[in-house]
Amino acid sequence: MGIKNNECVIATTWDEKAVEDMRTWISKLPDDQQRLFAVIPSLVNGKQTIFLAPDGSKKGWDEAERGETLRNQFIEQLETFDYDDGSNPFDFVEVGYGEFGQKVLRGNCKNCYNNSEYAE
Repeated sequence: MGIKNNECVIATTWDEKAVEDMRTWISKLPDDQQRLFAVIPSLVNGKQTIFLAPDGSKKGWDEAERGETLRNQFIEQLETFDYDDGSNPFDFVEVGYGEFGQKVLRGNCKNCYNNSEYAE
């Protein structure tokens, strides 16, 4: 037995070249890892979202460790787009959900409007 929990990464950008660079990076991964990614266009404003799906494994299994490594590599790759001021053309978040409940595990989004939506 193991704990059934899901972890995924969602990254959205307006930068078409960054998306193409990420597509190239994804295409160099093994086939079983490539199929966990989807690139999805938005309805307006030319944004695109890259989704890294959960690995499907239970905590403690070898596949879960491989999934964690892939998520780490994906986020590291997203961070290569950081500008000098620390901003990034990608807004990204890693979330976990399942038997542990739900939680934002990490991301690069900061609340710019302390008095509205999502303010802590």
